[in-house]
Amino acid sequence: MTARDIARFFTALARAWPHRTDILLIGGAAAVLDGSTRPTLDVDFEVAFGKPRSSEDAEVFAAALRQAEAASGVEGQFTEDIGAWSPIALPPWRRSARPWKRFGPIRVGLLDPGFYVVSKLRRGNADDFSDLMLIARRHRLNWRQLAGLCGKSVRLSPSSTALRGFVRRVEYLFREHGREIWGTGFNSVQAIILFRRNCGVRRSRKTGKGR
Repeated sequence: MTARDIARFFTALARAWPHRTDILLIGGAAAVLDGSTRPTLDVDFEVAFGKPRSSEDAEVFAAALRQAEAASGVEGQFTEDIGAWSPIALPPWRRSARPWKRFGPIRVGLLDPGFYVVSKLRRGNADDFSDLMLIARRHRLNWRQLAGLCGKSVRLSPSSTALRGFVRRVEYLFREHGREIWGTGFNSVQAIILFRRNCGVRRSRKTGKGR
């Protein structure tokens, strides 16, 4: 998939759905717009319908999406809340979104780079790491900002097996890929300590262990 394919999809969607709508592009397609050449098969996005909101909007929009898929040859998946796609909380992301392009009444934006990386770490497969590392490097993401956002995700999330996996992935990113992203002067120990501090982890005076 290329940026031209993505634009063709949203052009077709605007024809099928000529209503004021805000769309936030996520996933691999968003990485394509920053230069990723990794194959991706669909366009994932969050949709916010204009006012007044109708109870039938999502159903009618889904029909318009099918028309756009047929016209463009590109598949799409949408949600009204990307936060619900994972048990790991995503800190409030909408206000920091970056604009990309407008297709008639449809405005398409992108996640702020830091929030994009957190969204990818929530799942954390090999393709996700490829995407998030490209975004982090391309936008020179500040590792302190990322440690803070990831820590906030932990604080906002209910305790679960998935949450423990998220914590491991964040620390793995800093430990194994930190210098690749932030350069040879990057200190993974310092980054992990800051991340744990932002998670709310403290060390017990008696045992020295996190609690």
